[in-house]
Amino acid sequence: MARHPADSTVIAEVLEGWLGDPELESNAVSFARALEYDERDELPSAGIERVRGFGTHRYFVPERLGGALRCAEDLLMLSRVIARRDMNVAVSEGAQLWMMLAWIGGDADQQAEHAATMLRGGVIPCLAYSERSHGADLAANEFLATPEDGGYVLSGQKFPINRGRTSTHVVLLGATGDEDAPAKRLQSLFLVDRSRVLSGKVDGIPRVPTYGLRGCDISGVAFDDARVDVSARLGAEGEGLELALRGLLITRTFCTGLSLGTADTMLRTVAGFLSRHTLYDGPASEIPYVCESLANAYVSLLVAECQSLVAMRGLHLYTEEFSLWANFVKVQVARLIEGNAAVLARTLGARYYMRAPEHVGTFQKMLRDGAIVSLFDGSEPVCLDSVAVQLAAMAKARRQTRNDDWTLLYDLGAQLPAFEPARVSVFGQGRDATFASLPALLRLLGEARLSDGCDASRLTALRAEAAGLSEQVDALFERISAARSWAAAQAAQPSASGKSTSPRLLRLAEEACAVHAKVSALGVWLHNRDHLGGFFADGEWLQVALARERVHHFEVGDLEPATARRLFTRMSEQLTAAEFFSIRKVRQASPREPEADPNHRVTTVPAYRRPDRTPVLH
Repeated sequence: MARHPADSTVIAEVLEGWLGDPELESNAVSFARALEYDERDELPSAGIERVRGFGTHRYFVPERLGGALRCAEDLLMLSRVIARRDMNVAVSEGAQLWMMLAWIGGDADQQAEHAATMLRGGVIPCLAYSERSHGADLAANEFLATPEDGGYVLSGQKFPINRGRTSTHVVLLGATGDEDAPAKRLQSLFLVDRSRVLSGKVDGIPRVPTYGLRGCDISGVAFDDARVDVSARLGAEGEGLELALRGLLITRTFCTGLSLGTADTMLRTVAGFLSRHTLYDGPASEIPYVCESLANAYVSLLVAECQSLVAMRGLHLYTEEFSLWANFVKVQVARLIEGNAAVLARTLGARYYMRAPEHVGTFQKMLRDGAIVSLFDGSEPVCLDSVAVQLAAMAKARRQTRNDDWTLLYDLGAQLPAFEPARVSVFGQGRDATFASLPALLRLLGEARLSDGCDASRLTALRAEAAGLSEQVDALFERISAARSWAAAQAAQPSASGKSTSPRLLRLAEEACAVHAKVSALGVWLHNRDHLGGFFADGEWLQVALARERVHHFEVGDLEPATARRLFTRMSEQLTAAEFFSIRKVRQASPREPEADPNHRVTTVPAYRRPDRTPVLH
């Protein structure tokens, strides 16, 4: 079924109304309550229940199975709305994303059963891949799933994992093969309903204190000769590692919603405080250094949003190409937001060290919690390594001309086919639609017409920056082609590690991630300037982004004063209007808006924009 993506912004606005203003302490998912739970290292149960009352669990179940999952952007926007309030709630409830593995690897009966349980609100899954001694090296796991009497006996521990103690279902990898099995076929994937373990024991492992996400259940789970039916296995025996990696490609992509949510609150908190704080006879935000820093952070957030939105659309259209794409977007969006966090901390000055009543420690909490995004579902080095080992295939794929119509990928108003998670593949053969679209984007830019805000001077500058981007991409692929000798030189060095990826290849992978974000932003601008209009269509924000040598990095004095002022003004307008910092108009809860009456049921969000943004309740 085709679906209009504007529905996703409506869903976000309705959830905003359901949760109310996070500045209002009495709301279940407020900044004040989030910090209280955090201080006690306690799971924010009231906030989780509030979110579940909206029916978020339905958005993790495909529509064909009775759920509400039709569009990948829905999940992006839902996580963005929740994460801007409390990452502990977002990460705890977002664990349901791991049920995607049932839609990827399960048979029809398994899918129907798990969908029904989820729709009743009866699933709290955890992803149990990591083992204490092996971390990201999943192939080295020691957990056993021994075939016996038509079922399996599970033995071993998984740690550290989210929701280890408090989960109802466990998604895990276990060795089902013997020592003669190839390493890639040694493990199978299981989705274990803890209430249906036939014998033996399943216990939680105590949670570990953490730097951020202090309210999350970061713990473990231990299986002691736990017998399960064969129906607990997803996919074929020995297929576990491939299924696990396919699931990670989807979840890595959706991590961007968490980054965007924390980024919004960090920028909103700092900009709001500094606009109210008097320094040198005026608002601190008017200090040129502060004004430019906030303006640059705003641009970085817009670029992160563009790369995220294009990735969501890519999940519908180019699902088989995400062995690269998922890693590009996870690494770069996190880098854009972490770069912002560092700059905003400096801009906040001494207040960064104070848990002042003006922001009840909200900035510091978001700074701590948001740092997890570059770590889980594959840390940044793991994702970069995944890109690095595919660079040669990527260079080969680039030599094949593609004549796709890129409109569906970039036009945010274009309808999309249904999202089909089962199509995701770990064998992308070096293909990436975003890079492949660049020649067509350059031609489109060459044909672009002037507009009220984008005059001849601006359009000329954009064409020059885009030409520079093209040269940057060409140079990147030239270095990739010459990189074979680096890999050989690295392999020749004595090492006790089985991982031998050259650091130079990792550096090229970093560059590819950054350039990918620039191409995404260019594509979004070209295909939406006519109908989004205004500030977005003027293109000044894009010119700033393309001019950066590394899109996530900016220096003091990079911007012309007039440019900094216009960007700052637009950011301030969205701040004052209670809108997300976004290329689109997406309204947040009104100031002092209480959460909606929990006795009212949220119905399916309509496929049109309600002019008053009133939650659909009755």
